[in-house]
Amino acid sequence: MLAALLRHTVNQVDARTRHDLSVLVEHRRHLELDMHKRELELSQREKAMARRATITAIRLGSHARALDEARNANTALRAKNSSLMQEIEEVNDERNQLITAELTLAHDRFTSKTYGGLRAVVGSEQSHPDPHARAGYGSRPPRSGS
Repeated sequence: MLAALLRHTVNQVDARTRHDLSVLVEHRRHLELDMHKRELELSQREKAMARRATITAIRLGSHARALDEARNANTALRAKNSSLMQEIEEVNDERNQLITAELTLAHDRFTSKTYGGLRAVVGSEQSHPDPHARAGYGSRPPRSGS
């Protein structure tokens, strides 16, 4: 009877141990599945981050190219602007020279030196003066003493 009691106790301990082991095995299987699931998610996140990094590098390269093109265009526009400003200065200098020359000519026409050299307007009486008339006296005789 003692042997039967011992067998029964050993069987109960064995059954509890098997049950506990099966619970542990099931728990371990759950943990392994959970770990595998986390590793898979981590791998997917790493791949997604690698894709994002690649896309970001491509975008960055595209932006860098666009920036270089904009800088080159800006440099070209600055050079063109400088050239046009220089051309404007040259045209203004020529214009100022022409205005100065025209004002000088107009001034010379109306100074006392050249006033006698002005010609009468074509079609007026003065354009064909009387060859017998003397300048400045008209029909009056000159004063005595001159």
